[in-house]
Amino acid sequence: MKKIAMLCAIGAILALGASGVQAQDQVVTVRASLEGSQENPGILTGAFGSAVFTLNRTTQQITYTVNIFNLPSGITGAHIHVGPRGQNGPIIFPLSWIPNVSNDFALTGTLTSNDLVLRQAVGIGSLEDAFWSISAGVTYVNVHTQVNPGGEIRGQICPSSADANIFIRVATCVG
Repeated sequence: MKKIAMLCAIGAILALGASGVQAQDQVVTVRASLEGSQENPGILTGAFGSAVFTLNRTTQQITYTVNIFNLPSGITGAHIHVGPRGQNGPIIFPLSWIPNVSNDFALTGTLTSNDLVLRQAVGIGSLEDAFWSISAGVTYVNVHTQVNPGGEIRGQICPSSADANIFIRVATCVG
């Protein structure tokens, strides 16, 4: 049932978004606040972070900076997953990271279609599908650690207030 709801939400977002793209919409910035309580199930941790993703349809790239603070054990992975708040979903982009780094650090990089993991079952069949899902609030960033291999901190990726008029601000970004 959750899978059907997620597919319906993604489909609606893609349909509405595809009809409303304008020239000025070629670069969009989205953000996430990462914390253990957003993990599913929630994690009690002192770690936290923030992320900024810039989606550029002209260059077909996503640039990102994920700032991580107070990570108590070494990082074992970082990804963008497709899924609404409170639900786990599949990875669509791996993020660059250095194994076993902890405490305070930043992950930075650029993603392209070569990095995309296609997930047809949840509506991610192209880079454009990923752009729409990320900009519409149905993806999250997750940082995995040695102590919490399923995820230490997580944050729903949402449009910034400046872009809220361009893309639908779905319920997964509120709360």
